[in-house]
Amino acid sequence: MGKAEKGSHGNSILTGKDKRCYVTGRTEGLDKHHIYHGPGWRSISDRNGFWVYLWQPLHLAALGGLHKYPNSGLDLELKQACQRKFEETHTREEFMEIIGRNYLEEEAEREERPEGGFYLLDEMEEEG
Repeated sequence: MGKAEKGSHGNSILTGKDKRCYVTGRTEGLDKHHIYHGPGWRSISDRNGFWVYLWQPLHLAALGGLHKYPNSGLDLELKQACQRKFEETHTREEFMEIIGRNYLEEEAEREERPEGGFYLLDEMEEEG
C-alpha cells in the first residue's frame, strides 16, 4: 500500500485502525476495500473512512470475491453496515449528500417482500 491519498481518513468507520480482515479476522493477505467503489467513489470512501480490510480471496473478482458481484452479497452487506454506522452520529440526509443512495431502504424493501408461493415439503404433507 502506498502513501495515503490527500484527505484520506486513517481510520475505517467500521473497524478503526484494526488491520485485520473485516470478515475472517486474518491479518495477512489483506486488501483495502473501498466500500463505495468505482469511478470517483474510491476517493469519497477514503475521505470518509468508508473502507475495510478484506482477505484477498474475499475481495478480488478474479478469486470470486465481492467485486465479482457488486451490490449484492458481502458488497451490499458492507454498504449497509457502513451506512448504519455513519448514521449513528450523522443524519440520513448527510449520508445521502455524500453517497446519493439509501442502502438501508433497499434492505427494508427486501425484508417486506413476501416469500412467494413456495411451501416447505413438511407443511404440504401436514395439509394434505
